[in-house]
Amino acid sequence: MAHPITDIENHSPEPGISSFWRKNTSTREPVELANLLRAMQKVAGHLGPNAGRIEYEGMSSAPGGAIRIDPEWVMGRYPVPARQVDRVVGHVVRQALHHIEWSTLVWKTLEPEMESMAPMEKVKFQCVVRTGESIFLDRVADLSIFGLYTALVRDREIQHLWHRVPTKSASLDELLLAWRASVFKCRAARNCGPECDRPVYDRPEYDLIRGELKGLARELFRVAERSGQVIRKCQGRATLYTDAWRKLKPLLTLLPVYRKQLCWFPSGNNRSVCKPAMASKTKPSGAVPSQLMQEVDTCLAADAVDITPLIRSVAGFDNETVAPMSRWDFNLPSRPVIDKRMVGRLKAVFRNYADRRMLVNRGLSSGRIDPGRLYRAPVNGRCFREDLRIPDPDWCIGLLIDASGSMRGSKWKMVESIVAMLYKAASGDKNRLHAWAYFESGGISMISKLLKDGVLLSVPPSGQTASGQAMIAAAMMMPKNQKRRILIHITDGDSNFGCDVSYGIDYCRRENIHLTTLGCGYKNKSAMQAQYSPGIQFIDYFEQLPRALENLIRALFLYGKRFPGLSKSRF
Repeated sequence: MAHPITDIENHSPEPGISSFWRKNTSTREPVELANLLRAMQKVAGHLGPNAGRIEYEGMSSAPGGAIRIDPEWVMGRYPVPARQVDRVVGHVVRQALHHIEWSTLVWKTLEPEMESMAPMEKVKFQCVVRTGESIFLDRVADLSIFGLYTALVRDREIQHLWHRVPTKSASLDELLLAWRASVFKCRAARNCGPECDRPVYDRPEYDLIRGELKGLARELFRVAERSGQVIRKCQGRATLYTDAWRKLKPLLTLLPVYRKQLCWFPSGNNRSVCKPAMASKTKPSGAVPSQLMQEVDTCLAADAVDITPLIRSVAGFDNETVAPMSRWDFNLPSRPVIDKRMVGRLKAVFRNYADRRMLVNRGLSSGRIDPGRLYRAPVNGRCFREDLRIPDPDWCIGLLIDASGSMRGSKWKMVESIVAMLYKAASGDKNRLHAWAYFESGGISMISKLLKDGVLLSVPPSGQTASGQAMIAAAMMMPKNQKRRILIHITDGDSNFGCDVSYGIDYCRRENIHLTTLGCGYKNKSAMQAQYSPGIQFIDYFEQLPRALENLIRALFLYGKRFPGLSKSRF
């Protein structure tokens, strides 16, 4: 039997609601799946707080309360058709509203009421509550534009369930399904299916129950439309269910129940609310390759805070040495000490070794003869020109700085001054200067920008040294459209956290990024040389850092790819 999500008219002439806002699409499978997941996260964010994390089945990176999407619902055609996206949005909205409206609290509030019930009575009561909660949440969605999406999923789910409900005799399953359909005037409210022309509410067994259910629906609508605290709304719904059950209990005694599965178990059993039919499957409907999930994780990490998947895509997803890595945005203000003479020398280096562009000054009274303006010679004599070759600096320099605990104090103050002087020297031309600092906190490697929108920032040095992962992250964050990219790594010790430095060196080589490491105030020279060789240079004291960095940049501009053979004597 077709699934209510996957059974979609992909060839329908209707464009679909999501076609008007979802423009970030791709024909590549991992990129499209990542784009769709980002779109679902934005949808959940518009619903309100506590919506929960959204992920595909098989990602298993979030706790059990996450909203899960079966990849089979959206796999097959790329970009994913809008009609298919609409129903995935509806599924996400309904699951997110369960979290936002605290449906779990309603069930917990009803636990004392259910303890004294007989087993079959408890099943019937939970069926009523489950259907009532679906009506309440659908009404909440209908109060906004998201009701258009939940309506699509609700109609398909009801039509799907009609085929699973026996229609030979009256039952509680049929009654509650017809109640929910009639409240929202679904097509299934009029007929129980295409092969049946009998209105389901015409059964005489339902005559006394219909009025009570309609009254309960009206009260649920009032609670949904009421503004106030979520806890009060939960308590109000719990009271409505208990009051309605006292009236419905004698009327439902003789109605059989075909679906005897409990929706809620006591808190001690660690079981929760039963999911809707469309999400009732615990496993994906098809085997999704792990490599595809890894590629999706990598695409999602490109603009996320947690960039661990990006590091694993280079060092290996099964590499146990890779430590969690995250971007750090809680920066401190930087207070550098700027040496104007050093800024002038650095600016001269940028301009002296830059490409030249030709600038022609025409219409002069002296200089070289301009053949195209000889006709001006008898008029005013301005038939000369001057060809100027002016510098056109266009360098892309990345500064990666070790901010581990050993860099505290005067070392870090000098580093802040170095970043400020380089920024002053590079500004005003086409140069691009990027600066990052990396450190470790609580077992997580952090990397932070030191330059953002023209403002100099700083971080608190702490923790261990994760140089290999920092190199990979910095190389990924450097612009891809720059031809000459240079990454200068400044550290005072060998890497002792995260993946090996060789992964970062190899990645920079593949990306055509000139990487060099500057060892300052080193503790173990032989260990650093073994890790970073041959692209490492040493200086004995941090006070030599400004002049050494000036000579280093000059050597990089002058020698280019021959830099690994550069001798220490130049410092």
